[in-house]
Amino acid sequence: DERQRKQTEITNISKMPKMPLFWCILLVQVMTALGFTRSWSGFKIAPVVEPQSLTKLSAFLKDSGAHSSIFDGASSLTKERDACGVGFIASPTSEELGTHDVLIKGLKALGCMEHRGACGGDGISGDGAGIMTQIPWKLFEEYTAKDLARPGVGMVFLPRDDDRRRAIQEVMENVCVANELEVIGWREVPVNPEALGPLARAAAPSMWQIFVKTPKRLEKDDEFRDGFERTLYLVRRRFDVERRLRGLWWDDDDNECYLASFSSRTIVYKGMVQSKVLPEFYLDLQNPDYTTKFVIYHRRFSTNTNPRWPLAQPMRVLGHNGEINTLLGNVNWIRARETAKGLPIATEFDLDENSSNDVPSHSDLVGDLRDLVDYEATDSIVMMCNTQDVPGVLEPVVDLKRSDSANLDSVFELMCQSRHRAPCALMALVPTAYENNPDLASNKEIVDFYKFHGGLLEAWDGPALLVFSDGKSVGASLDRNGLRPARYSKTKDGSVYMMSETGVVPGLRDEDIIEKGRLGPGQMITVDLKSFEFKDNVKVKSEIASRHPYGEWIEKQRKDVYKQKFGEDRLLDEALTSFMQACFGWSIEDISMQIQDMAGTGKETTFSMGDDAPLLC
Repeated sequence: DERQRKQTEITNISKMPKMPLFWCILLVQVMTALGFTRSWSGFKIAPVVEPQSLTKLSAFLKDSGAHSSIFDGASSLTKERDACGVGFIASPTSEELGTHDVLIKGLKALGCMEHRGACGGDGISGDGAGIMTQIPWKLFEEYTAKDLARPGVGMVFLPRDDDRRRAIQEVMENVCVANELEVIGWREVPVNPEALGPLARAAAPSMWQIFVKTPKRLEKDDEFRDGFERTLYLVRRRFDVERRLRGLWWDDDDNECYLASFSSRTIVYKGMVQSKVLPEFYLDLQNPDYTTKFVIYHRRFSTNTNPRWPLAQPMRVLGHNGEINTLLGNVNWIRARETAKGLPIATEFDLDENSSNDVPSHSDLVGDLRDLVDYEATDSIVMMCNTQDVPGVLEPVVDLKRSDSANLDSVFELMCQSRHRAPCALMALVPTAYENNPDLASNKEIVDFYKFHGGLLEAWDGPALLVFSDGKSVGASLDRNGLRPARYSKTKDGSVYMMSETGVVPGLRDEDIIEKGRLGPGQMITVDLKSFEFKDNVKVKSEIASRHPYGEWIEKQRKDVYKQKFGEDRLLDEALTSFMQACFGWSIEDISMQIQDMAGTGKETTFSMGDDAPLLC
């Protein structure tokens, strides 16, 4: 029987000549490479198969059925491509609103990044895919008017249940009215649910867009409409607070309420789908009236969170390939810096249908945390980061319940709203290794910038490739580890293509490329979306760092603490010392192995677990 057969084979194996383990492994690998397959009784010749099925990647097919002539390595290694795919396209055009061709190129590039993402168990759903573009005003023509400033547009994920959806929409309308944002209307996003896999469809929210007018107090906004953007940003963070205050929270799978974007510049279409499914699901993306001058695309491979519709990327201002391995420390430092700093908080008023009559006068609210409209008031709020410790007014900036990318996006968005240019904010959050860096030897101002901000912000360390846009510029940056691929090309017509891998953009010919390269550790490129000027790493960073005399500030205000001798007098008696050690969770092992060693050597203790002493013979 089967048991006896296997026992006989095991007996035969035991009679084989003995040889060291290393040579056994090497022999197995060689025999397998020569076409043999392993069985219980030894090796046998494998059936004849196409060689490329073992060594070639199907991702590199030339034509149908034709394979690359390049040896790609063992399939078990080369098919492991578990990293997000991300990139952007920025193309100057005479058309004020851009072209549909830019979107098409971005979607095709996104499709070519499919191998960098992950799919669900149904083979159709995905960890996430999405795009960020300029708002397609031609598509939304019925919600605009020539004599009025362009409205704010929100991309909203809402519950599928009609009653729940209408209740949350009412809350959002009330919050908008209370903050002088007249709601123009709602638009149900045209979608094709049949394109979704079973897993994605079961969790899919209802997709809507909300359009709001510019407040009268902001009709004379600055050139870039930063005041209006700050109001939209703060009002968006008010929505979820008011929703919870009204008890509109359900403990089931139909509780989604999320704004993928709320801006007068950019919009995000994303979902828990594979790359090719995104334009099949969102019918807007097939409409020729959807025009733009830039597109950021992202295909997600989830590493530390379960896939969800809101966690697909791009986020509101960036797309992230990698992980933030310093997340806990980053979140704690943001929380520590976001204590209330004295901004007045007026008495709460009910956000009901008559709430517009209860809004205090402008003179009563200057600098008030609750005034989310006035230009100076909103500027004070975001500049002082006075938001984290007042969750009854605004949603917290950071929260460990979110993904690492979502928390980084939230802090980056706050800095972009607080008068930081997007490249400047990212330089401060994700710094390069500037000490003794030969690339920065002739740019002392850049080194001074990093030294100055190093004392203000804890670095968000990856590995991370970050593609970003605040609607005024688009760019990409690597963290100082530089462990994510990032390549770019610039063509004769001024278009810039950045991508995780070359070859993903269709129709990009070598003869049209005038410059190409890749980002190194800590490097950045940007494209101005008004002038379409391309700036390389040194140019963009030197321009940012030259805006303020950071070196002079450091020289005048920094105080250096030098090494000092240990004091001989004991500060705490025995009883108080033991009590303090217990309070802080210090054990005898901590004191003997770490504290004592650090005090004696003056450096951090390093050791490994386990005992590496040789065993007794």
